[in-house]
Amino acid sequence: MRRKSILVVAVLLAALWTTMCIHGVSRQLPQGISYSGDEHRGVPVEFLYDLTFEGDTGRVVQQAIFDRVFRMIDRARRLIVIDMFLFNGEHGGDREYLPLAEKLSERLIEKKRASPGVEIIFITDEINNFYGAYTSREIRELRANDVHVVVTDLTRLRDSNPGYSALWRSFVQWFGTSGRGVLPHPLTSAGRKVTLRSYLKLLNFKANHRKVIVTERECLAASANPHDASSFHSNVAFAMRGAPCADMLQAESAVLELSGGPMPSSGVEPVPEGDAAVSAQYLTEGQIQRRILEEIASLSSGDRLDIAMFYLSDRTVIRELLRAADRGVTTRVILDPNKDAFGREKGGIPNRQVARELVTRSEGTIALRWYDTHGEQFHTKLVLAWHPDHVTAVGGSANLTRRNLDDFNLEADVRIRAPRGSALAVEFERYFERLWTNTAGDYTVDYSQYEDRSWLKRLVYRLQEWSGFSSY
Repeated sequence: MRRKSILVVAVLLAALWTTMCIHGVSRQLPQGISYSGDEHRGVPVEFLYDLTFEGDTGRVVQQAIFDRVFRMIDRARRLIVIDMFLFNGEHGGDREYLPLAEKLSERLIEKKRASPGVEIIFITDEINNFYGAYTSREIRELRANDVHVVVTDLTRLRDSNPGYSALWRSFVQWFGTSGRGVLPHPLTSAGRKVTLRSYLKLLNFKANHRKVIVTERECLAASANPHDASSFHSNVAFAMRGAPCADMLQAESAVLELSGGPMPSSGVEPVPEGDAAVSAQYLTEGQIQRRILEEIASLSSGDRLDIAMFYLSDRTVIRELLRAADRGVTTRVILDPNKDAFGREKGGIPNRQVARELVTRSEGTIALRWYDTHGEQFHTKLVLAWHPDHVTAVGGSANLTRRNLDDFNLEADVRIRAPRGSALAVEFERYFERLWTNTAGDYTVDYSQYEDRSWLKRLVYRLQEWSGFSSY
């Protein structure tokens, strides 16, 4: 009788856990999340990128993205809204980094002091306070200088790691995360201690992963973070003016509402149209996946697909890439080898396992190269779909992973369409060809350099992607 009672209780608990898991992955999204703006024509667009590579005389660092961000801050007259995932000066190891977090913080404080009437709202992810274990120096300084800092409330988002999050929501979240820390901070070697409860919150693997800035005059969506340990990463960004910036502001207002932050009191100014043949569309969360899949599916034999990506693991995207290869679409992929992470070594999951699958199952028709990293990361997120008369570019914060594309993380990308032969299309082509062919530098290496045939790592990747119990 006692054994039967235990079995009944176990079945009921398992049913409750399963119900919570299903609810966690399918709950209704907050209003304004998974947003698709209109496709606006005549939008002035700039393509920007940062590259770290080996030149004739050693390491070369070429950066443009945060120089552009700083100019946007300087030129703003009424409004600055920034949403950045990583914003701190913490790092592990002995390497020296550029003080990006400090530079951005100082620029905003200087702007507020020089122009007190400019409204500045800074949105960021709770990883920068290590999930409530403390308040970072950068955030304290911004708040002390009348900058509105909003730490994103992620609890109403869907659970990307539902098996764990169901337990965390039931038994752990009620105890908070602050207090005297006893465990080492996993992202820094500076000796800071954090609580066990903050580690347990980390394992939900939720993030506001966006990297955007919008002012009343212009806006920018990027793959780059103002994070010292990320300061040498290779990245891309798109700067724009006009209607897409209004869409970006609307999407950021949804995050502010979700997190109890202040609503912007002013909007984006209209601008004269540029090249009518160039269009831009602002996308967030699951709308990014929808548009990328549509673009790949629209390519035919003789068309080309170029992908430069930090993480590629989403099963739906992988299936669509293989279908495109079967149709005769010329496909080239540049991936980060997943060996470096803020001064620590990684084991190559998931990119090396996905790379082997793509190359093997396409019988080599999908060409793949690795970015040749040396401690930094190839942090770029860019898809280029080349049609006979135009190119479509999709880029921003979103990796091609389940967590980034399936309405779990907060993400922000831009979809740009430009005629073949236009100045913007030429820039896209020169960028990718430079990396693929190692023009004026050593950027990429052959697929064989990091080929990984381990069946065990392949199994680990598939389990992680399916369950959500991973950081990618």
